[in-house]
Amino acid sequence: MIHLSRRGFLVAGAGAMAACATPPEPAPPAPVNVHPLTGLVDFAGAPVPVPPILGAVTLIDFWASWCGPCRQAFPHLDQLYRTYQGDGLELMGVSVDDDPKAARRFWASMRPHFKVAWDQSGAVRTRFGVQSLPTTMLFDPDGMIVQRNEGFDPTDHRLLEEHVHRLLR
Repeated sequence: MIHLSRRGFLVAGAGAMAACATPPEPAPPAPVNVHPLTGLVDFAGAPVPVPPILGAVTLIDFWASWCGPCRQAFPHLDQLYRTYQGDGLELMGVSVDDDPKAARRFWASMRPHFKVAWDQSGAVRTRFGVQSLPTTMLFDPDGMIVQRNEGFDPTDHRLLEEHVHRLLR
């Protein structure tokens, strides 16, 4: 057994704490051939087909049942989708709820016409760097982000609709 003086103990403890505070090694990047929405499931946990991002105008909206601005955005997104789905707009709503039952209740109350999935593991949210809700991203057919909104603002939504219109017509 090694006995340390009080000073030795504090110095050794500080070194151990610094070692614990060292950030972990970064995760290896996802393989390039993996679709960025891979991992989404329905509210029962079964895999869901995901919309294309390359070759289509695609809108991805991250939401949660407890999020007030998400409740405001949903009807606007649904109207946008109904207006432009015939022109090729793809829209996927991605729930980040911890409880799939709460997400399913919210979805059932809103009755959107677009596809909705659940990010059960949080991997998709992390992949897209989602920090606040709702987060909405519009991708052009080349897979480039044309607009990214965090929160809901009617002015941002009008700009989003202008971009969708321009990209599709």
